[in-house]
Amino acid sequence: MPWLHGVHDAPSAFEAVLGLRPDLLRLYRDFYSTLWNGGLVPAQLLELCRLRIATVHASDAQLALHHAHTGVTDEQVRSLDGWRTAACFSPVERAVLAFAEKMPWQHHGVSDDDVAALRAHLTDAQVVALTVAAAVFDANCRLRLVFGIEPQPLAVEAPATAHGVLF
Repeated sequence: MPWLHGVHDAPSAFEAVLGLRPDLLRLYRDFYSTLWNGGLVPAQLLELCRLRIATVHASDAQLALHHAHTGVTDEQVRSLDGWRTAACFSPVERAVLAFAEKMPWQHHGVSDDDVAALRAHLTDAQVVALTVAAAVFDANCRLRLVFGIEPQPLAVEAPATAHGVLF
């Protein structure tokens, strides 16, 4: 249970806490939805990035959330800890996972080689969008951990839109 008593009629625990500042919740939702709905980075890559960061953080709240239509398979979810050797990941997915894995605790260790591995598959604009998304996913995990938001196992159609729910 969150240590803050949030808005009581919120659709999720995360929104209940952020709803204490409705102006920030609106901006946060708009920004988060732009990452997913901008079409620049495939949703599958964003979801793998989100899940790898959640795994590094051991964020049960984020790992309990499954975006059903991103194309990430159950095998990939089960193989996140062994992504380097698991056969279910493509070269671009491996580059994304290597990058995502460094974001929470080793962000200073992101190297030219890490970026080059991304640029072998993605445009510069996509690398920028993925980097921003990784930072937001890292922040999402940290916010949930700090606010004490407990896991809510959910399968949702897609990540939040500007009008959807932030879980």
